Amino acid sequence: MKSGKQLPRQEGMTMLSWLIVLAVVVFFILVGIKMVPVYIENYSIKQVLENMENDRSVRKMSPGEMRKSFMKRLKINSVYTFDRDTIKIKKEKRGTRFTVDYEVRKPVAGNVAIVMDFEESALIQAR
Repeated sequence: MKSGKQLPRQEGMTMLSWLIVLAVVVFFILVGIKMVPVYIENYSIKQVLENMENDRSVRKMSPGEMRKSFMKRLKINSVYTFDRDTIKIKKEKRGTRFTVDYEVRKPVAGNVAIVMDFEESALIQAR
């Protein structure tokens, strides 16, 4: 006796599909692991610039002294791999514009790299 009902076919992902999904997830986790510390450093740089804007003693400094103060503050905030050449100091009507424009490249796998570009600035009021 055969019944007229067919057994439902099993549906789902194959082993190959699971491996592809797993590879994509691992790739994004790897990218996140590379990017998070860079954004934490950028946050520290923003905080240093904000503190410099609010610090009255910085207003009396020359551009060279501002640069030294900025680098010292970065070291206090555990930012050690910062290039001094990315700092630009420009006089404006209302004060001094202190700009930090830098790029970070982090290798992911082989010749694949993540490039992050940051530009932060602070206006240090005139005396």
